[in-house]
Amino acid sequence: MGQHFQFRCEHCSYEAVVSGGPDVGMVSRTQTITCAKCKELADVVTSEEPWNSRAPKLPPRCPRRRTAKHPVKRWTAGGPCPRCGAALQKGELVALWD
Repeated sequence: MGQHFQFRCEHCSYEAVVSGGPDVGMVSRTQTITCAKCKELADVVTSEEPWNSRAPKLPPRCPRRRTAKHPVKRWTAGGPCPRCGAALQKGELVALWD
């Protein structure tokens, strides 16, 4: 069962509800990414068969624009704010997902 947490930047007030790194549910495996163009965090699906270690891995792509003009990087809790570069603070658990 996956988890979503509230992340907030004390410096610029940016907020996001994401897993905060790699996560897994019953029907998908996800990874939190940061998009350099959108300057936002998002959770993206990296596998639609999390139970199968041989399943094809999906490359992480920006959910808004799935092009090279929207370069993404994997992001984990404690990483920089996508807007200002300050550290994001992990808040409370917001939701569980499958």
